[in-house]
Amino acid sequence: MNHNILKSTPFGYGLAVIFLAISFYWQPIDFWILFPLSLFILTIYAFSCIQMDVRAINLNGWLVGVMSGILLYLLFAFGKWMIEVTGLPLMEQLQALYTLVQPSAAIHYVCLFLIIIPGEEWFWRGFIVNRLLTRYTPMKAALFGTGLYAFAHVFAGSILLVLAALIAGFVWSYIYVKTRNLWIAIISHLVFDLFLLLLFPLL
Repeated sequence: MNHNILKSTPFGYGLAVIFLAISFYWQPIDFWILFPLSLFILTIYAFSCIQMDVRAINLNGWLVGVMSGILLYLLFAFGKWMIEVTGLPLMEQLQALYTLVQPSAAIHYVCLFLIIIPGEEWFWRGFIVNRLLTRYTPMKAALFGTGLYAFAHVFAGSILLVLAALIAGFVWSYIYVKTRNLWIAIISHLVFDLFLLLLFPLL
């Protein structure tokens, strides 16, 4: 196969979709083996395809990362409250999603914070959105990148996961295109998951 095809955006995206479908839908082995392994492979793939925007973070960058992660968590907490208040038939789906992605062992947290979260940002923002920036304006690249990120989660079979990917994906894509610094998006993602899955889980 042509070397350029292997490093193309469509090939990388197809690879990510397959890995997500295997991790969330097929699951031939445990999710906490499949998903970290998938993100590890995608991270290596992204690094082999493109030079990453890795640079030091100043105080303002830290503030953007931390505050955006907290605000994103509060938005999701509000969404969960709205589901309860309105009686939308989504609580079972939320519980099933939490059962799947909620870490339950120390090694899960290690995988989450050292492999999964950085890996998602390296691939989706550092590779996919970065490639889109060569063809589109920053806002269009953020929007298209968000759409691709959300659509890839369709194969997980959860409308809530798709909505979460749309909302959070846009925030992290926007942060990246505005700052061109992956570390800020990674910090935002880390803080968000820290609140969502460790400090103040919604369930």
